[in-house]
Amino acid sequence: MYMSDSTITPVANRDSAFWQSIRANLALQHQTPIITPCPRDGAPLPLSFAQERLWRVEQVHPGTTAHNLCAAFRLRGLLDVVALEHSLNTVIARHEILHTCFQVIAGQPAQIIVPPPEQILSWVDLRSQLLTQSEMEIHRLAGEEARKPFDLERGPLWRFKLLHLADNDYVLVRTIHHLINDRWSDSLFLRELSAGYEAFCCDQPPALEPLPIQYADFAIFQRNNLQGERYTKQIEYWQQRLANDPPLLQLPVDFSSSTPSYQGAAAYLDFSPTLVAKLKSNFGQRAGASFFTTLLTGFLALLYRYSRQTDMVLASPVAGRYRPETRGLIGFFNNILMLRNNLDGNPSLRELLARVNDTIAAAQHHQDLPLQDLAEILRLPDAVLSRVMFALQNVPSHPERLGNIEITTVNIEESIANFDLFLSLRQLPAGKLTAIARYKTALFQANTVTTLLVEYLATLQTMLDNPEQHLDDLPPLQASQLPQQMTTDIVYVAPRTETERRIADIWQMILKVELVGIDTNFFEAGGRSLAW
Repeated sequence: MYMSDSTITPVANRDSAFWQSIRANLALQHQTPIITPCPRDGAPLPLSFAQERLWRVEQVHPGTTAHNLCAAFRLRGLLDVVALEHSLNTVIARHEILHTCFQVIAGQPAQIIVPPPEQILSWVDLRSQLLTQSEMEIHRLAGEEARKPFDLERGPLWRFKLLHLADNDYVLVRTIHHLINDRWSDSLFLRELSAGYEAFCCDQPPALEPLPIQYADFAIFQRNNLQGERYTKQIEYWQQRLANDPPLLQLPVDFSSSTPSYQGAAAYLDFSPTLVAKLKSNFGQRAGASFFTTLLTGFLALLYRYSRQTDMVLASPVAGRYRPETRGLIGFFNNILMLRNNLDGNPSLRELLARVNDTIAAAQHHQDLPLQDLAEILRLPDAVLSRVMFALQNVPSHPERLGNIEITTVNIEESIANFDLFLSLRQLPAGKLTAIARYKTALFQANTVTTLLVEYLATLQTMLDNPEQHLDDLPPLQASQLPQQMTTDIVYVAPRTETERRIADIWQMILKVELVGIDTNFFEAGGRSLAW
């Protein structure tokens, strides 16, 4: 899953909404008791609120693969497969959630902790294939794994497949159900896998810190803690915030579709480190706003240019890990906040930033109320809940090595969209930022979403150049009308389709270049022939 930014940066105005948000999160830690282990006496273990939300969706759409999370990790070096298997076994045995299934007991869903399976890793030998064929096969097999449903009642809810491409060249494909995993967990998994692998290669036990609690302990704590006055205050806030039937956010869709579909695609756009640094320092920090707030403000300004809508509701995920006991646990902790933003009165971009800052601070202070309770109590339409998601990925970095093995992430297109439009910003090394717009293909054409990303970049640039400009004075930019310096200097249009991304991955490996976009010329990038 994806998170909003919570990085603390020194700013002059410590009464700002940003600092109020930081203090609110710290206060949440002190207001709630410590999470302690609960007895495993055979009594049914409840689902967390986040798990229950997804479990209910699974009951309405049995066999859906919309909640399958697929990742692929390139492993280059002399791999000790036995040590890798031992490390996988260790991580899975260490976290109860990784050997948990879900069954209905006495009419209620429950977590059932079972012994870990003996066979974890399957093997595919691709060494006999040509390089280009094996690269295509990575994506085909990963997509195939992502499209296989899981049996929630029996488990396991993960699959690991090791692809052997060549000597010292492997890809580990991991597919896991969202019920037991989130994006934060991905980093934890790789760190523990790396520690275990390095230890087993030296015939030593892994030096992993004991876990203070397990995921089921968190689920029990969460349900016991959110009761009485605490629950009532959360409800009252959201009832007031989302009163009077929040409108559906208007988007520049190409098609009208009344048939539910999760079929999706993604468009990518990279932002230069120079732009990122200026957005953080020149605009956000001077106003006492987080980077997440700055990026969201730009997105709302862009949506206003499309729709002239002044009442906008969109979803944004929070990590749900403000308790220190949860930060080392693999599991599904995310909650989704519905951020209602007021753009009325033709505010300036700087004024809009202040409004968004206040909205985020208040929402984060009331982040415990599960989305399903909010939706049921306020009777929010599914169309509003699943319209638009916005997130800044802010999760711990994963290790770059597995012992003496180099680890890199292989971009895998999941072809799934849970929201009509989901704009996610991913922070990269060296100050870079990638915007990823995942969309439902039943609503948008690829060119429309690519244009939206380019116009989003232009809007952020406008925020830097003229923060006092008012919304109604923003020019109606199109991608073809962008200034020439912007086209040649912040803009890199990444591959937009699965086929384009497959080709880009191959070119990156062969040509040893960092970025391959849709306008990259093979020969200008260093290629001598297509048979290289």
